[in-house]
Amino acid sequence: MPFLIALCLLVNSAFADSTIELPPKSQVSATYSLKLTAKEKKWLMRHKKIRVAFDDSLPPFSFVDQNGRFSGIAVDIFNALGQKLAIRFKHHPRKSWSRIYRAIAEQRVDVVATMVDRPERRLLFNFTHPYLTKSLTIVTRENDASINSPTDLAGKTVAYVKGYQFTESFKKIHPAIKPHVVKSMLGCLQSVRVKKSDACITFVGTANYIKTKHKLTGIKLAGFYERHTADESIAVRGDWPILAGILQKGLDALSEAEMNAIYLKWLPPPAAPAIEVKRNVEPSLTVTLPPNEESLGETLVPLLFMIGYIGLWSLHVRRHRRYAVPVAPSKDEQNAPAPAPEQTVPKFPSDFERMLLKRATELQNNDIRFRNLVENQSKNYFFFQCDKQSKITYVSPSVSAMLGYRPETFITDFERCVTDNPENRRISSLFELSRQGIPCPPFALEVYDIQQERRWLEITSEPVYDEFGNVIGIDCLVFEITRRKQEDERLIWLSFHDELTGLANRRLFIERLKQSIAMSHRSRMPFAIHYLDLDGFKSVNDKMGHAAGDFALKEVAKKLSETLRDTDTAARLGGDEFALLLPDSDEQASASVAKKIVEILHKPIAYGNESIQFGVSIGIALYPRHGTDYDALLHYADASMYHAKQKQLGYSFETEK
Repeated sequence: MPFLIALCLLVNSAFADSTIELPPKSQVSATYSLKLTAKEKKWLMRHKKIRVAFDDSLPPFSFVDQNGRFSGIAVDIFNALGQKLAIRFKHHPRKSWSRIYRAIAEQRVDVVATMVDRPERRLLFNFTHPYLTKSLTIVTRENDASINSPTDLAGKTVAYVKGYQFTESFKKIHPAIKPHVVKSMLGCLQSVRVKKSDACITFVGTANYIKTKHKLTGIKLAGFYERHTADESIAVRGDWPILAGILQKGLDALSEAEMNAIYLKWLPPPAAPAIEVKRNVEPSLTVTLPPNEESLGETLVPLLFMIGYIGLWSLHVRRHRRYAVPVAPSKDEQNAPAPAPEQTVPKFPSDFERMLLKRATELQNNDIRFRNLVENQSKNYFFFQCDKQSKITYVSPSVSAMLGYRPETFITDFERCVTDNPENRRISSLFELSRQGIPCPPFALEVYDIQQERRWLEITSEPVYDEFGNVIGIDCLVFEITRRKQEDERLIWLSFHDELTGLANRRLFIERLKQSIAMSHRSRMPFAIHYLDLDGFKSVNDKMGHAAGDFALKEVAKKLSETLRDTDTAARLGGDEFALLLPDSDEQASASVAKKIVEILHKPIAYGNESIQFGVSIGIALYPRHGTDYDALLHYADASMYHAKQKQLGYSFETEK
């Protein structure tokens, strides 16, 4: 029964929570103490007055009230920051984004109170962490059941205020709508009320505030247009990064109670219904219904809407949901007299009570099914969860089947399981994206299994949000991709190497030749390339077969690799043609290498009970004497190789005249 009561209260307040959108908990730690460095204190002493630009027409976040003063949630937060940091904030109206950018560039404004952190804006601004979350909603007439989601807006007349980020792409996303541009958020809601438009797109908190303040009837919040449209930060002019750090410390120093008090001042939750708990054999829940049919609809529609939302939300943040546990009554409670019958309030309709009980049971069953699905997949994948600091808090038992570790061992020894592969360095930055609520693509991680064998994993990460839309952790689904990774690496290797001999192929040889040209151009050091052709190799294939020819080619590759330095490159260009790249080699050094290769390759190669023997002709080109680009050098070396073959010289620096 306590769980049902808690759920009913949550249903009653959830719609208010979605409109209030309380601040990120990471920004409202009650135990954080404000500690500024000596440099920060000195900077504040020199800058007692900071000019802040506020949106002047977006209640309740920031707006100009009837007395001409700035008011709202953001304004109150800055007032609290000013008290904690001993800063005087001078208000500056934000008429348009173009004017703000111009004011920042001309240093007439120091801070923008609310701005979404985007990469292109970091050229002009330094940002704190987000402290305001705004979601867009669809407002319709109360009796209109045809619009519940963005897809229902096609062909409808939709009102919105021009100048906000979401309106720039609104018509592109919904080309079939009939736009109705209005001057203010109040005008947006009123256009729906007086039937000038079918729907209005505005921020949830703004709609709720204006509807209450101006007592607008006949309209409703039909559904979300977009969740978490804007996670807004404080933006500080680019040449003052120190102020961004100071303001962040100030935000961190505001307690949860202080931040919630500010939010609830502007967006108070609806009054909770009267609830009576009876300790009967049959649990029951009773609430006071609104006195008339109109207010009943106003109450039940948000409640029913949020029941479905709570179900989806609970599945998404299942590990952060707390189940209420019934508490046994104390002796005093057991001995207390039962309440008189006339003190009870009227019962809530039994159908709705049964629906709540059914929904609570479904949530628990879904959670159980999810756990069973995750934990019983023994070989296909495993699942782990991290908190906001990327510390692993849960690992599914299937990690044992994949890597051999017990879940608790994997949690404690995770860092030691990760190999020193350079690709693993990305994991911190990718997890940081998830912690910021930014989707990131699946990524690969190399780890050691229990046998210290290297294994490749593919990790798909997903941010986990609390009920206020703040990231509180990361869910990760892990598949093993060792075989796929090995196949990928082999394909990459084959694109740069000869499969038969393992030497570099023509593509890799030319790439390294280009690099040598660039390095030698700077250092003015010569290098040489050798172009080799095996004499009499065709007869080996004809007489002994291709298997013998392949064996001979692999032996040639082995002898070349053993003869060269680590800095040299040996490549098979095709058939029985090879090439060598000898950095920092002049004519004398390259001639010495050529003589050695001619001697080695003239020696017979044992193949079963037979021997294979052939000769070699080598053409040599020197940089920069014989060419300054790779094509000219290869052409010269090829020509000198034919000269050596025709003259039976073994090797040659010359070409036919």
